[in-house]
Formats: sequence, structure tokens, C-alpha cells
Amino acid sequence: MQKSPAGPRRAALRAISAAIATTALFLAAPFAAAQDYPDKAVKVVVGFAPGGTNDILARLLAAKLQDKLKQTFIVDNKPGANSAIGNDFVAKAAPDGYTLLVSSSGGLTTNPVLMKSLSYDPVKDYEPIALLGSFPLVVTVSSSLPVKDFAELVQYSKKTKDGKLDNGTPTTSFVLVAETISATAGVKFNHILYRGSGPVVAAVLGGEIQTGVLDSPAVIPQIKGGKLKGLAVTTAKRSAALPDVPTIAELGYPGYDAPIWTALMAPKGTPAPVLARLRTAVGEILQDKDMVEKMHALGMDPGDVDSAALAKRIAGDIVRWKKVAKDANLQPE
Repeated sequence: MQKSPAGPRRAALRAISAAIATTALFLAAPFAAAQDYPDKAVKVVVGFAPGGTNDILARLLAAKLQDKLKQTFIVDNKPGANSAIGNDFVAKAAPDGYTLLVSSSGGLTTNPVLMKSLSYDPVKDYEPIALLGSFPLVVTVSSSLPVKDFAELVQYSKKTKDGKLDNGTPTTSFVLVAETISATAGVKFNHILYRGSGPVVAAVLGGEIQTGVLDSPAVIPQIKGGKLKGLAVTTAKRSAALPDVPTIAELGYPGYDAPIWTALMAPKGTPAPVLARLRTAVGEILQDKDMVEKMHALGMDPGDVDSAALAKRIAGDIVRWKKVAKDANLQPE
């Protein structure tokens, strides 16, 4: 008597059903995680010492995210190596949304140009979340330096011992922006690296160095307080926070424009639902009136959560800065 195939069929159906259930659970897990996210403290890493733009912006953002997502967001400063230490830390962190990166454009687009054997890949190792904001750099000197405007600084630089100004810089992106100023206006710089914009400001005030081509949020208080002089900004239009400081373009160098920006990134592989939750929250924060006013006060224009555009910008800026470095004969170190 031939055995009925019903038994094997039932076994096969049970196996298929089990596989489907397992797959469904696997696919549902990230969504469930996103619904619960965040259920513990989130670390927001900044690759610079406290006091600079990235640190200031990260603390504003962390406070807003904490209010919106009802969980602790902690800013963790990991300065050093032009922010490469902090950026590498996040690149190698668990991709679960609990370690995020507030990175300068330098950490993502000029470190690959000017640093040998970089331990992270800005294009491959992160998930872009949001362009947080963009801002000018400010050509800054101590009030005690005997120059009253940018033209006098150019002439002053030519009278120094080697024809160069000692320029403090916290990141490679500022080096390359300064080099575009050199190529445009003829002022030459000897770049000295510091662990953040705050230490550069202290060095300018203390007379250790002559200039700092620095992020506007880091120098606005000292400029308004009369301790530093802002001679020019690097963007095409004046900063609303420093309306009396002219652009380099309007000082006789038409077309000059070199903005700096800051982005929020996560480790590659962070679940899409977690990224979506973060983008939604950050998008709302960047349109929040209080946040916009605070960013404008720092000389920053709020960004957006167009992650595809941010990814394109990172890749495009790397190409741009490679050309600037080549023209300036700057070799990776």
C-alpha cells in the first residue's frame, strides 16, 4: 500500500511557515528597535576640544534631542589628530544609533586629502543623517596686532621674517580654506595645529600666533567684546552675526566663497528605522525657532536632513580640496 504524501507535505509546510515566521521576526526587529529607540543614553562624539563650532552645535543639538526623544544625549569630546580620533571612534562603534558623530567638513572631506593612512573612510564608514549647518571662517587677529583691516594684514605678512603669518588651526579644512586665501590675496601662512578652536583663540589672544582663520561661532564673543578683530569672512555674503566684517569677495577678490559645514553621522549599518527616527527629530529641530535663532546668533545657517545630498557633498568636496592641496603643494602627512 502506497504511503500518503500528506505527512511529508505537512512537515514541509511547517518548515516553510517556521522560516517565514523567523524571517518576519528578523525583519521586524529593526522596526521594533526603532520604536523603542532610544531606550538608553546616546553618545554624541565631537573630535575637538570644547569651545569650537562642532562642540557648541553638538551641545545645542544634544539638548534638543534629549527634550524631543526623552532620553539622555551626552556630548563626548575626543580631540586630536585633526578630529580623526573621534571620527575613527564612531566609524568603529556599534551601528545601533547609540554612538553618533558631529563632524566638521574637515573631518569628512579634508582629512582624506591631507592625512596619510587615515583609519576611516568618510564615504564608506558612515550613514549621513543631516547637514546641521554651514558658516564662514573669519580671518581673525588680536586687537593688539598693528593692522586695522585685511589689506593691512596682507602687507604686514610680507614684512615678517619669512613672509608668513603664524596661523593657528584646529582642523585640516581650515588649512585648505586659508590656502585659498593665500592663492587669492597673496597672504602666506605657517599653519600650526591645535586641538580645537578654543585653544587657537587663546593662542591668538596670548600672542603666541598672529592669526586664526577660524569658525565664526568660536570668535564672535571675542570680536564683539573688542579682544579680537575680525578682518574678513570667507563666505560669499556677510555673516548676520558679524555684519560689520566684510567678505573677502567684496575686498577686491570677486567670486571668492569658501564655506565650512558640520554634519551629523552614524556608523555604517545603523538600522534604517533608527536613522529615519533621528532624521525626523533633527529635521524638526533645524526648523525650531529657538534653534534657528541660536544658530543665527553663532553665524550659522541651519541645514537639512537630505542625506543623499549630504553624501554627494562629501564626495564632491573631497575632489575640490584635492585640487586646492595640489595647487598649494600640500602633501599628506
